[in-house]
Amino acid sequence: MADYTGAGTAASAGVGAGVLPVTGGVDSFWFWVVMFVLISAGFAALRLVPRRGSNSDDS
Repeated sequence: MADYTGAGTAASAGVGAGVLPVTGGVDSFWFWVVMFVLISAGFAALRLVPRRGSNSDDS
């Protein structure tokens, strides 16, 4: 029976080390993307929640 744990650990360590430098300089970009998504989701949720005192049958 073969033992693949050593190969898997080495491969995952290599992938992690290879991806880390690529994302190192783009942190501010992802910060702004996440902020935009959170604000957009907040406004979408506000549109779904009914406002107090407004009744669509009154129009």
